[in-house]
Amino acid sequence: MIISTGTASGKSLAYLTPAVASCLDGGTILYLTPTKALAADQLRGLRELRITQLRAACFDGDTPFEERTWVRKHANYVLTNPDMLHRSILPRHAQWSSFFRRLRMVVVDECHGYRGVFGSHVAQILRRLRRVCARYGSRPTFLLASATASEPGAFGMRLTGLEMDEVTVDSSPKGSTTIALWEPPLTELRGEGGAPVRRTATAEAADLLADLVLADVRTLAFVRSRRGAETVALTARAKLADVAFSLSTRHPRPATRHQPNTAGTPPLEPDPTSSHQPRTAEQATTTQPAPLEKDPTPNHQPGPAEQATTTQPAPLNPAPTLNHQPGAAEQATTQPALLNPAPTLNLQPGTAELANTTPSTSLEPAPTASRQSPAEPGRTTQAALLEKDPTPNRQPGTEEPAAPATPEPSRTTSGLSTTDPAAGTSEHEGPAIEPASESSLTWALPDAPAQPDWSDLPNKIAAYRAGYLAEDRRLLEKALRSGTIMGLATTNALELGVDVSGLDAVLIAGWPGTRASLWQQAGRAGRDGQDALAVLIARDDPLDTYLVHHPQALFGQPVEAIVLDPDNPYVLGPHLCAAAAEIPLTDDDLPIFGTTTSTVLDDLVSQGLLRRRPAGWFWTKRERATDLADIRGGGGAPIQVVESSTGRLLGSVDEPSAHTTVHTGAVYIHQGETFLVELLDLEAGVALVSSATPDFTTFARDITDISILATQRSHPLGPGTLHFGEVEVTRQVVSYLKRRLQSGEMLGDEPLDLPPRTLRTRAVWWTLPASAVAPLAEAGIDLGGAAHAAEHASIGLLPLFATCDRWDIGGVSTELHADTGLLTVFVYDGHEGGAGFAERGYARAADWLTATREAITSCECERGCPSCIQSPKCGNGNEPLDKRGAVRLLNTLLSSQ
Repeated sequence: MIISTGTASGKSLAYLTPAVASCLDGGTILYLTPTKALAADQLRGLRELRITQLRAACFDGDTPFEERTWVRKHANYVLTNPDMLHRSILPRHAQWSSFFRRLRMVVVDECHGYRGVFGSHVAQILRRLRRVCARYGSRPTFLLASATASEPGAFGMRLTGLEMDEVTVDSSPKGSTTIALWEPPLTELRGEGGAPVRRTATAEAADLLADLVLADVRTLAFVRSRRGAETVALTARAKLADVAFSLSTRHPRPATRHQPNTAGTPPLEPDPTSSHQPRTAEQATTTQPAPLEKDPTPNHQPGPAEQATTTQPAPLNPAPTLNHQPGAAEQATTQPALLNPAPTLNLQPGTAELANTTPSTSLEPAPTASRQSPAEPGRTTQAALLEKDPTPNRQPGTEEPAAPATPEPSRTTSGLSTTDPAAGTSEHEGPAIEPASESSLTWALPDAPAQPDWSDLPNKIAAYRAGYLAEDRRLLEKALRSGTIMGLATTNALELGVDVSGLDAVLIAGWPGTRASLWQQAGRAGRDGQDALAVLIARDDPLDTYLVHHPQALFGQPVEAIVLDPDNPYVLGPHLCAAAAEIPLTDDDLPIFGTTTSTVLDDLVSQGLLRRRPAGWFWTKRERATDLADIRGGGGAPIQVVESSTGRLLGSVDEPSAHTTVHTGAVYIHQGETFLVELLDLEAGVALVSSATPDFTTFARDITDISILATQRSHPLGPGTLHFGEVEVTRQVVSYLKRRLQSGEMLGDEPLDLPPRTLRTRAVWWTLPASAVAPLAEAGIDLGGAAHAAEHASIGLLPLFATCDRWDIGGVSTELHADTGLLTVFVYDGHEGGAGFAERGYARAADWLTATREAITSCECERGCPSCIQSPKCGNGNEPLDKRGAVRLLNTLLSSQ
């Protein structure tokens, strides 16, 4: 069974009811989730049921070893992730025999997270699980849940190998969500080739996060990379520190008696701007001094400590607000008068704040588009297209670190690279080496209500990401639920299912990769039924620019089909070895693993990994078979990041990403601390770093060559031909770009000497004959530059049509390719053996390339910029590029469409 309904629609209740009933009848339940945060949240909910017979426990990388034995022997509701199932539970199934014999149900929560290569690995892990269950005589029901699965029945069958019934009707009550599409303004800075540069999405997110927290709006800010989450939190805290200093000089803290903190640690004192903090008897008669001049802090609402029993003097020129309504505790006997109300984003307060208040009116409402209906049934949304930053006097923030852990590719000159020195392959974490460092978090839960302290205002904001110690992550989640923290900058580690009630707003800094992720992140706000705000802040990127100018591509559209390929031999082979190590394989097992199993088994036997005997196939090596499959990475042992002066282990980076994230000279951020990489030793598997405070960020650049191994499918496209097949990609990181942190100014391009990497994968490519491109050459168009620009833009737009992220794919373009003898543009999967993304591009080529052309033509720049055809990771420094030529080239290719 698969349940595919909207966020906060009751899916958890739907599987908890039969699951708990099964436990009461003597059965056991296995719960799988992509993230530790969601497992911890579910465990908290189970324990709140206070059912004695329900013995629930987490079994993941955070579980102490002394507790694991108890979980194996006594727990009847085990919450884990695919990593632990793959590496620990299935290989040691004999130790779990009692649990497997009584297994009634396997719950696969947030199943849309299992896509691409990771999803293909999970599909094979679930097949191994079915086989182990059959060994112990159980046939559990598989119950899948997702808020954003397209064609849920077909996807569920591909993931589990079982027939699926689906539930898709959503009748749950919901508040409305206002969706704002926010495009940062252009700056006076110029990038490569004199291209205009927009203000970064992380700088905009930090400003908005600080403003929302000042307005008492509980907010999550989703950022695409670990480094970006740290940057947004630090920048927003710095802004609040400036506000706190200003307020402390203009509005001194009232003298009141304060109860000592018996624990010996000063408690966290409530935000004086919050309407949710209790008033004390001493605050009731305090009179606020009239300000001498205009309050410099935007969106500041008077808190309880500032209220008098008489009317508050009206500020002369109040700053723009997000329409925050004061709570009952903030009300005096009369409503403060606002002299020039500013434009608002129409965020409505929760019901608790509406009591005994008179809603204020906005004389200049923000421009909005008509209400649309996203993929979630019954959910009303409103798209607001804000092409200019409506908030005056914004200061430049930090440079937006591009992205994620695995790279964003480019051309013959570009491939998979990254800009996040601190990121791993995914925030959907499994068992991992936790850093040995102490937490750098500076807040704590309060012991008792305390008097307002302006200096504590910055501590209302924190960062959250994988890589923190488990206790720090749990404490952050608790603080956000309780309201101790009002703003949290996070990676997608909090995207899936964590029930944080009371959130009013979500900021999404950069397109999250898919519509599914967009609606998941937007659905974090408004989970207890109140209205909510979600703001998508566009990055300087072709896809982001396309979406803010074409909102119809988001609203009213179904979420993307979830792409996975369990038959990929590079995925299937290691799991067949692991299955043989668990229980020898027989002919009866082959249908479980798919139609290509026999061919892959023969190859494994020829490699000496398995031995064929009359009884079946056996694993005969001393090594652990599970080590052959790196389900979240691209293969290879991880690189350990070590502080050179102390020997402290900061974290780890998967080997394929190490070339772009921890190369010599790279900037690496860990828990708010900044480091410079002194040395990357690939043979020793270590990157040595030292503490530093550089005023720049780094971006790796690479060059790529590609050769065609086999063409599997082809069909005409205009005067050209579209192909899909197998290719071999050779990629080498050759340099890294240094950019000024605050402004994005380019500081230099430093060479690197790293070995090339070879990748066998699948690609989609198109060619144009000489007869079609000759008129373009005669018109003075640079054919190489036109193909290069079209390749960059098409890489940026493919995630709109395939369930992938930009760093999952790469590209190469050339005016005359050696294997085709024609002008050729390639886009390839960035994973060994392919992940299905290029195949999806082949199937949707006409729509995909049409959107690419529209994205280039709609950009307001003259010669090309990062919003349309430039890539910061291009190994050729974005040369040559021809924007006009790219449009002409795509027009020629799509002439018959």
